[in-house]
Amino acid sequence: MNADTQMPNVLTLGTKGRPLSYHNWVHLNPGDRVTVKRSGLAHEHCTVDAVGEDATYCWVWIDGQSRTLIFHGDGSIIHKILP
Repeated sequence: MNADTQMPNVLTLGTKGRPLSYHNWVHLNPGDRVTVKRSGLAHEHCTVDAVGEDATYCWVWIDGQSRTLIFHGDGSIIHKILP
């Protein structure tokens, strides 16, 4: 899959964003706005709550829902929403 086919997913969210590979999760900070795409679910708008010291996981608050653990091995894709 090339980058051109992935961009519409970001644009349909109505936000500017950039996908973060797992190695870039170290750049997430509490309070950052992100969208998360989990397997079998639609994109969800979230706020980062905490990031593990080794950045292998992060906790997010899903808008209108609960706090959820996102682990790098679960196949989730995170897009950081740019201001």
